[in-house]
Amino acid sequence: MVRQNAVRVYFGGSGGQNAAVKLVWKLELGPVRGARVGRFRRAFNTTVVCYRLGDVLIDCGPPNQFGAVREFASHAPLSRVVLTHHHEDHCGNAARLARELEVPVLAPAASLEPLAGGFPVQLYRRLVWGVPKRVSARPLPEEISVEGGFRLQPIAAPGHSADMTCLLEPRQGWLFAGDLYVTGRPRYLRSDEDVGQTIASLRRLEGLSFDTLLCAHRGSLKKGPERLRKKREYLEQLRGAARRRHRAGDTLEVITRALLGREDFLSWFSGFHFSKRNLVRSCLEGVNSETDSNHPGGNPERGARLG
Repeated sequence: MVRQNAVRVYFGGSGGQNAAVKLVWKLELGPVRGARVGRFRRAFNTTVVCYRLGDVLIDCGPPNQFGAVREFASHAPLSRVVLTHHHEDHCGNAARLARELEVPVLAPAASLEPLAGGFPVQLYRRLVWGVPKRVSARPLPEEISVEGGFRLQPIAAPGHSADMTCLLEPRQGWLFAGDLYVTGRPRYLRSDEDVGQTIASLRRLEGLSFDTLLCAHRGSLKKGPERLRKKREYLEQLRGAARRRHRAGDTLEVITRALLGREDFLSWFSGFHFSKRNLVRSCLEGVNSETDSNHPGGNPERGARLG
């Protein structure tokens, strides 16, 4: 059984241009190591956890935290950087680590083009994370062999992004979940996320045999399948409530305010790229054409209510 052995506060970074770089904390969970980094350290969703298993680094943090990430990555020889998806808080230091540590970068096949060609980064994301340098990555193999006899199995989990991929260590019962989980009751969504795909991914992964969910923002969480199931159920209930109101004639704005409340600072700060209305809008996609036959075993939203 995997146990969390120690969590300690640790401030890293050196002088000069990296003086403001902070390593918020380091996680030790058996052979798994984690380092939480971020410019704004008061909230888990403005920091990110980079994990290390043996000679593999899983996600490499935002570009404005390179000093702390490099320090964490350099404690022992590294053979590969593995990415769960292409967003800047996960891929942000891949190019510099590949160059300075002379290691390859592995990523989901759908990540290769945005990693090599670049992708839009809105102003709020530039302020929080920075803009990553472009990097040429190799596609993830069917299985990744890791120092110490560990094996990581990539599992596609689209929704948060088209390329979102989790990594399962089946014998140890660990799921490196990237941004699949983050929170069990989301109230905001990026404009490019897909609630339907997320629900399908949660349903598929909650059926896997594992216990420890290693989230890129929340850290190590026990009872992983149960957490994924509860998030799926919440999203299904939210989607059901939104669609009932839509069929009753409510507008997007009315539905959003009724179910999630008024838009607030996060929505305005992001220019509504990350907002409550995005979550409701995604819940309503396909509502006019959907029938109960779309759902095996009936409609999971029938009779659902938000708790």
